[in-house]
Amino acid sequence: MNFNIQKALSSFCIAFTICLMLPPLGLAAPTICGTPFDTNATSSDGFCWDATTFGGFNYPVNKHKDFVASENWWGERLQYIEKDGQDKLGKDNPGNHVIGKEELAYTTRQFSNKYELVSDLELNAGTTPAKLGGMFYYKLALFGKPYVTVENDARQLANIVISQDSSDKKTLKAGEVWELGKGYSLTVNQVDAEGNKVWFSLSKNGKELESAIVDADGTVENQTFTATADFGDGKDQLYFITYVDSVFAGAVDSFAVFKYTWLIDRGDTLIINNGDEYQGFEVKETSKDGIVLRNSDSITLNLDKDKKNYFTDAWYFQTSDEGKGSTSSNGYIIYPATDVVIEDKNATESADNNTFTGEDNVIDKVSGSNESGNISPDYRRASPSEIAFADSENNNNNDNNTHPEEKTVEESPVKLPGFGIIPGIIGITVCRALKKKSQSVIFR
Repeated sequence: MNFNIQKALSSFCIAFTICLMLPPLGLAAPTICGTPFDTNATSSDGFCWDATTFGGFNYPVNKHKDFVASENWWGERLQYIEKDGQDKLGKDNPGNHVIGKEELAYTTRQFSNKYELVSDLELNAGTTPAKLGGMFYYKLALFGKPYVTVENDARQLANIVISQDSSDKKTLKAGEVWELGKGYSLTVNQVDAEGNKVWFSLSKNGKELESAIVDADGTVENQTFTATADFGDGKDQLYFITYVDSVFAGAVDSFAVFKYTWLIDRGDTLIINNGDEYQGFEVKETSKDGIVLRNSDSITLNLDKDKKNYFTDAWYFQTSDEGKGSTSSNGYIIYPATDVVIEDKNATESADNNTFTGEDNVIDKVSGSNESGNISPDYRRASPSEIAFADSENNNNNDNNTHPEEKTVEESPVKLPGFGIIPGIIGITVCRALKKKSQSVIFR
C-alpha cells in the first residue's frame, strides 16, 4: 500500500513539473533583440548589425569566422548610411529620430556549403561523384530565410524543400510514399534485396519527374542519384540528390534506406533585379555574389519604449524613451528586434475537430509577418547574447550546412532555449516537499 502511494506521488510530480515547464500556447516567446546603441555615443557609421549581433539574421555557426570577417564577409548586414549630411543619426545629433529614404542599407551575400553527402562521407574533389558538379553549393539568406542560389548566382534563388542532416535516414518499404514537401514525393516502386537494388520515382503533385534504379553496392558513385532540369536562367541545374544507403529484406517486406536527400523547388525560382521591392526595401545593387537593398521610404521613429517601429514585415526598431538610458537628455537607445510566437499546430487542428491527437508538434510564426515556415538545421533564432561572443577557434569546420512576402520555406521547428527552467525547478521543489510529507505520513 505504501509503495503504491509513493508511486502515485512520483507520477504526479513528473506530470506536474512537465506541465509547469511548457510555455502557454499562443503566448509570445522573448523578443529577439539586436545589440543596442546609444545615439549620443555612437557615430553615424556605427549603427551596423550582422548575424552575430542580431538573432533575426540567418547564422550558420560553422561559418562564424566568415560571417564576421572585415572583408569578403558572408551573410546579412543592416547598416545606417547617411546620404545628404543632414540630420545624421548618432552623436552629432543625438535627438534625431528620422532615418531618411535609402539611408538604411540591407546587404546579403551568398556563402558556400558542403553537401551532406560529401561532408559525412569525407569525400574530396577526387572522390565526389562528378554528377554533383562539385563539393559545394551556395546559400543566400534574404530577410533571415535561407535560399539556394541557382548557378551559384545570388540573383537567382530557389526554395529549399528538404535537406537531410547527416544523422537522418529514411527507411521505406516497397509501395511506400515519402512526402518531401511542397508537393514533392518519393515513391519506392520495388526493392530487390537479393540484387541489392531499389527502383523509385520522384514526383510533384502526382506527376512523375524522375525514375531510377539504384544499385546499393557500396560504391558512392552508384549509390548516389541526382536529377537536373532547366529552371531560373540556367540549363541542366542540379535540384535533387539522394543516396541509397542500403536495401534489406524483413520478415514480410523489403526495404530501402535513403540518406543525404537534398531537394530544391525547381518550379518556384525567384529572380532578383535592380528596382525590385521587397518588404519596404528596393534592390539597388545586384551581383553574382550578393545584393544590396535600401529602404524605399523614410522611417520616423516613435521614441516610446513600448512602440515597435517596423521596417520590414517582421523586423522593427525598438527604442527607449527620449533621454532614457542615454548619456544625453536628447539621446535614446535603439536596436532591431523581432518577435517569435510558438503555437501548437496539432492542438489547434484537434480543437477544430474536437479531438485530441496527443502530439506536441510545433511551428514557429514571426509576429507581423505574412510568412511561416520551418528552420533549417544550421539556423536557429537566438539572442545576440548567445552568439555575439562565439569563439571563432571552435568554428574551423567548413562543413555546413524565404523570399519575403508571398513565398514561404518549409524547414524544421524552432526550439527556443530556456523555456520553463524556473517553473521546472519550482515543480521539482514542490514535488520533493510533497514526497517528504507523504513519507512522514506513511511511516508515522
